[in-house]
Amino acid sequence: MGLFGYLLRTSRRPFLLALAASVISGAAGASFIALVNTALGRAGHVPAAVVWAFAGLCVATVVTRFLAQNLLFRLSQGFIYRLRRRLVDGILDTPLRSVEKLGTPRLYSALADDVVVIADALPGLPMVCFSATFAVVCVVYLAVVSPAVALTSLLALGVAVGVYRMFSAYGMRHLGAAREEQDRLFEHFRAVTEGTKELKLDRGRREALAGAALDATATTYRRRSVLGLSVFEGAAGSGQAIFFGLIGVLLFVFPAVFALPARTLTDSVMVLLFMVSSLQGVLTWLPVLGRATVALHKIEERLEYLEGAGREKHHDHPAAPADWQQIGFRGVAHAYPGAAGEQFVLGPLDFTFRRGEVLFVVGGNGSGKTTLAKLLTGLYLPEKGAVWLDDREVTDDNRDAYRALFGAVFSDFFLFESLGGLPGTDRTAKAEHYLRRLQLDHKVSIVDDRFSTTALSQGQRKRLALLTACLADRSCYVFDEWAADQDPVFKEFFYTELLAELKARNKTVVVISHDDRYFAVADRIVRLDYGQIRADRPGEDRRDRTPEEENSGGR
Repeated sequence: MGLFGYLLRTSRRPFLLALAASVISGAAGASFIALVNTALGRAGHVPAAVVWAFAGLCVATVVTRFLAQNLLFRLSQGFIYRLRRRLVDGILDTPLRSVEKLGTPRLYSALADDVVVIADALPGLPMVCFSATFAVVCVVYLAVVSPAVALTSLLALGVAVGVYRMFSAYGMRHLGAAREEQDRLFEHFRAVTEGTKELKLDRGRREALAGAALDATATTYRRRSVLGLSVFEGAAGSGQAIFFGLIGVLLFVFPAVFALPARTLTDSVMVLLFMVSSLQGVLTWLPVLGRATVALHKIEERLEYLEGAGREKHHDHPAAPADWQQIGFRGVAHAYPGAAGEQFVLGPLDFTFRRGEVLFVVGGNGSGKTTLAKLLTGLYLPEKGAVWLDDREVTDDNRDAYRALFGAVFSDFFLFESLGGLPGTDRTAKAEHYLRRLQLDHKVSIVDDRFSTTALSQGQRKRLALLTACLADRSCYVFDEWAADQDPVFKEFFYTELLAELKARNKTVVVISHDDRYFAVADRIVRLDYGQIRADRPGEDRRDRTPEEENSGGR
C-alpha cells in the first residue's frame, strides 16, 4: 500500500519501531492462545513454567500494543505537521502564477482534509501488522496440531486475500472518483462563504449555484463514496464468510475424511475463531486505509505540480541597496493563456520607475495594471525581458532581496490580524498612531501585537492594510485601487496627505487609480491599453477638463 511506502521513506525509524511493537504484540497474542490450549489439555495439572509464561504473554501483549499505538499517535501528529509544512512551503516557494492556476479550493482541500484523512488512518497500521503476525503464528501452531488443517487454512487465507484485492481495486476507483468530486465541493463551499451576500440577494443564482449545482456535486460525491466504502465492506464480509466456511469444513467434513481427534478439532476451531476475530478488526480499517491512500495520492499530485512548476530560490542574499535610484523594465512581457487558446499579453514594456516619484497607472479594466504591479514587485516573473535595479538584473539569486523593497496593498489584499514580522520594537505605538490618523482607534486597538478585530467594512479593512504597509517602511509602495472603497474624507487623506508624506521620505509610490480628480498629485501618469503603454506623461490637474478634453487625452 502506498501509505506504507511513504511512511518508510519519510518516518522510517518511528514507523519501524511501531511495526515491530505490533509484530511482537501479534506474536504474543497468538502464543497466548497456544498456552490456553496447553493449559486446557493438562486437565488442571499445569506446570509453573506455563503459568509464568501465560502471565508474561499477557503483560507483553498489553505493553507492546500500548507502545505501538503510542508511537503511531506521535507519528501521526508529526506526520500531519510535516505534510502540511511541505504543502505550505511548496505554495510559498512556487511562482505565484502557478499557484493561482492550481486554485485555492484544491490547495485548501489538500491542507484541510486530505492530511487529516491520512492521519486518522495511521492508527490502523499497527492493527494490520498485529493481525498479520497473529495469523502467521496461528498457522504455525495449526501446522503443529494438524498439517492438513494448516494447509487448508493457508488455502482459505489465499482465497480471502485474492477476493479482497479484487474488491479493493474496484472500491479504490470509486473512492478516487469521490475525491475528484471533493475538489468541486470545495469550490462550491468557497462560492457560498465568499458570495453569501450576493446569493442572499439573488434567489435564482442561489437556487442554481448553492442549490442545484452544489446538490448535484454532493450527490455524486456521496454516491461514489458510499459505493467505494460498501465495496470494502463487501470484501470484509467475503473474507469473514470464507473463514466461517473453513470452520464449517473442519466441523463437518474433516472428521469424516481425516478422522481428526476431538481434541485436535477443538484446538483448531478455537484458533480459527481467534483468527477471524483478529482479521475482522483489520477489515474495519481497510476502508479507512483505502481513503488514506487516495488522499495521499492527491497530496502527492499537488506537491508534484508545485515542484514541477519550479521552485523560487530563497537565498541569504545581501539586502538590495538602500540608495537605489531606479527600477527598469527592459522588454518585459507576461502572457495569460485563455481557455480557447487566446492570450492576453502585457508588453513587451521598456519603462523606468524612479526613486522618490509618485507614479499613477491608469487604464481600463483588463488593460494589465495589476499584472504590471505584480511584475514590478517581483511576484510575477517576466516571461520575456528582465527587470533591473539600477545596473543589476533581478534574477532568482536576488529576487527575495528585491521583493523586500516593496510594500503593497492589492485590490484582493489579505488582512493579517497579527503584526508579527513587521519591523521595529515600537510598532505598537506606531500602529496606534496610524489608527488615530485613519480614525479607527474607536473600533480597533492593539492587543498582544494583534488587531483586536478585523470584522470591519471593506473600506476600514483597507485602512488597516494600509497601516501594516506603512509599518513595514519599505522604499517602494504599490497601491492597487486603494481609494476605491473609501469615502471622500479618506480619499483626500490618501491622495493629498499620505502620498505627499511618502514622497517627502523619498519613497517611490505606484498608484493604480481611476480617480482623475487627483491626477495632479502624480509626478507621472502611465496609461495602459490592451497591455501596452499608450501614454507616459507628467501629472496634470484634470478636475476642470471637459469630457471632450478628457476623451482626447485618454489614448
